[in-house]
Amino acid sequence: MKFKALAAGLAFLAGSAAAQTFTLVPARPEAFDPLVLRMTVDSCVYDQDRVNVYASQGAFRVFIAANPCLVPGPVKVIDVRLGTLPAGPGRVEVFQVAGGDMIVRQEGGTFDFNVTGRPVVAVFPPPKKPNNDWSGNWVTQTELGWGLSIQQSPTDVLFAQLFVYAANGAPAWFTFQDGQWKSATRWEGKLFASTGPGFSEPVFDPGQVAIQPLGTASIEFEQTPGNEAFATLSYVVGNVPVTKRIRKLLF
Repeated sequence: MKFKALAAGLAFLAGSAAAQTFTLVPARPEAFDPLVLRMTVDSCVYDQDRVNVYASQGAFRVFIAANPCLVPGPVKVIDVRLGTLPAGPGRVEVFQVAGGDMIVRQEGGTFDFNVTGRPVVAVFPPPKKPNNDWSGNWVTQTELGWGLSIQQSPTDVLFAQLFVYAANGAPAWFTFQDGQWKSATRWEGKLFASTGPGFSEPVFDPGQVAIQPLGTASIEFEQTPGNEAFATLSYVVGNVPVTKRIRKLLF
């Protein structure tokens, strides 16, 4: 027997010591939820750097290259990021690659699922929806040390943290919450400041946490050719208005 084939056989022998389980997270996905394959693995056989995911027509195919192991390792729970899908049927297929040229379908690793559409709010006029997901970190190119971090959920709720310098030069941060989309590219909401126990306190006292509304905020995302990664940030703290043209960091 060739060494490659022997190594493959040893890997599968180690991996068979504990039955693998495969589940989709979330179990009942809605349109554009981030999908994750959660599975139990032999920690000796499994190598995160040797996992490849391919998607085609709603089907995710996961290929896992096995490490050669003589003795099984502890069982671990591993998450593999798949991606997002619109409403409709989907499928997951998991394969183990051994020895570089042998592909085996994993038992229990093939299953179908369905992505449901999100409920439509029965109001008139219907609420505005954004035409993109603008999650990420936004900065200006000429002013270092401050920026805006945006998180946009699959339900299009926007939450953002603004980290800036106060009038005395000390670091300060605010949050954008309680807002709504005014158009496909414009969000408007409120700006809040939070105070609480210092990070060096031995015990965190939630009773000291206070959240105070300070003003308003808006973000207008640009959709002109060549400017798709830019936006105009406007906010008011007290009576002080601020407007900046910001750009999304592209890593």
